[in-house]
Amino acid sequence: MVDLSPILGKHITFPLMCCFSYLLYKELLTIDKPQASVQNVKNKESSKGGDKWKPISLMDKEVEASSDAWDNTKPYPYKPFKAGEYKLNMGVKAIPISDWLVLENTYKQRIEAKWEIIRENYDDVIYFLDPAMINQASGNSAESGDSALNQETLITEQDVENCRRALCELYDHVLGFLLKRFPQYFELLLSPSEESPGVLHNKIMGEFHPVDPRKYLELSKNDLEFVNYTCRDTDVIPANVASTDAKRDHIGYRSLMSCTETKRSHELILSLARLVEEDLLLLLPNSSGQFNEEYILMVGCFAFAAGFNPRERFLKPLTLVHGPVPEYKQKLQTQMNRFFQTHKMGKLVMRLNFSFQTHTQMYVTDDNKGTDDEQISAKSLEDLRGGRDLFYRSERQCLIKLGPQSKAMCFSIKTYLWNMADQFLTDEHYSKNGVLQDMYDAVAGMQENVGQYKRRPEWGPALLTLLQQKLQKA
Repeated sequence: MVDLSPILGKHITFPLMCCFSYLLYKELLTIDKPQASVQNVKNKESSKGGDKWKPISLMDKEVEASSDAWDNTKPYPYKPFKAGEYKLNMGVKAIPISDWLVLENTYKQRIEAKWEIIRENYDDVIYFLDPAMINQASGNSAESGDSALNQETLITEQDVENCRRALCELYDHVLGFLLKRFPQYFELLLSPSEESPGVLHNKIMGEFHPVDPRKYLELSKNDLEFVNYTCRDTDVIPANVASTDAKRDHIGYRSLMSCTETKRSHELILSLARLVEEDLLLLLPNSSGQFNEEYILMVGCFAFAAGFNPRERFLKPLTLVHGPVPEYKQKLQTQMNRFFQTHKMGKLVMRLNFSFQTHTQMYVTDDNKGTDDEQISAKSLEDLRGGRDLFYRSERQCLIKLGPQSKAMCFSIKTYLWNMADQFLTDEHYSKNGVLQDMYDAVAGMQENVGQYKRRPEWGPALLTLLQQKLQKA
């Protein structure tokens, strides 16, 4: 029998045991890297003594917590249509701050759909001013009328700084809102400090985002490698946007990312796009007072556009943003500009609209809207498979003025899309006779120019037939 005692002594087995234990420890760390990151962040937070960041005062005092489960919350059946002639008006009403952003059972699916839209159409749907867009174009800010609206938008260093400030305030407001309104789904893992922008955990998506946007803008590439920020250095930002060889087009959007801070600003916009289902847009006057000091669309994400290329709205004043809307200049231009100028900081208002489409697309650039001279062919109810290829589309639009510094106006858009046959006509609210009759009367009474703009000649006859059949069966 062989004597193994010389190789099984403690002087041999103990070092081997330590070596195997270390290798096992390393293996366990790699099994669930995100979870290890969560625990690491939690440990760092607890070591700070619990001095946690708090939401800004506007959200801290005004927002009430909701206990509703997001995946059991059906999209709310708003009713923006009513019987009679379509009247163009602002149609805004004040609502509680707690109702600003919503969590419904479409949340996760819509955010993933938005991400794909951003990935495929980044140049068109993401807005932000870059220092490379600063121009020296001449223009008379005192000009009025259409000639002033046709000027090139002047971009100065102050405008770039104002956009950064407005973006940071929007980020503050959104995070403050989510932490107060939905504490069961959004958790502060690490408070901001001199060394860190902090960590917010989105439990629904299983993702991490910075808390302090200003601190995040200062991050270098190698800072805080232990935090797995979802949008940091994401491949969704295309190489041509960051390239120093990128050429500016007629609106200056394909500008070079002149510094890490600009890239980080884009990442903050992308974080917002993954935190809320709504599109978020910021408008503010430029420092030159152009366009009679109209608010100009400068920052945000417009992924769920309904019938136009969002890029055409970038760096445009309110009047040109709404240019295609029939009778906007005659009936709404003055009222809208006055509202934006005088609206009080922190006051939230909401408006609703509605339309129809014959496809499932959330991002639409070449459909959904008709031009004045376009010949639009009608689709029969049979063509639309009895309403299964007909969709009711509505937007819940909210406006709130940020503060205390930027005074930018935030425009949030929550898009609803209901299949007429399978969802709308089977919904306990929308299927009521009174609601269906109001929709019938609203579509039938729509004046010709509005109907052409909404492409009623395409879907109108089939929709009215469908509604009439439903009403007759009741």
